[in-house]
Amino acid sequence: MAKLALVATIMACMVIVGSHGQATLSCDQVTVWLLPCVTYAVLGGNVSQLCCQGIYSLNKGYKNGDDRRSACQCIKDRAALIPGIDYTRVNQIAGLCGTKCPYKVYPTTNCSKVQ
Repeated sequence: MAKLALVATIMACMVIVGSHGQATLSCDQVTVWLLPCVTYAVLGGNVSQLCCQGIYSLNKGYKNGDDRRSACQCIKDRAALIPGIDYTRVNQIAGLCGTKCPYKVYPTTNCSKVQ
């Protein structure tokens, strides 16, 4: 019985240590937060309050560099699917919402280098 408890404790520690460096943000969650920003990214005009709320949620959702890299890759991949997207506008959104983004998104962005 004591051995079983020891094995369970060791496995729990491995899970905790192993998950420390992994992204906790899912691409689906990032997409939900940023979907209201697509209109501005394609058509321009005004950035909606819902878009800014999504940007704030994304910034609060970052727990580590893995989250930032994962979100960057997600945004880059999903943006590439949107016809007419203007990457200059994409990269202006955080500033227009009064906050910052730790990376710029372009088709050529290397998200693995995001800190």
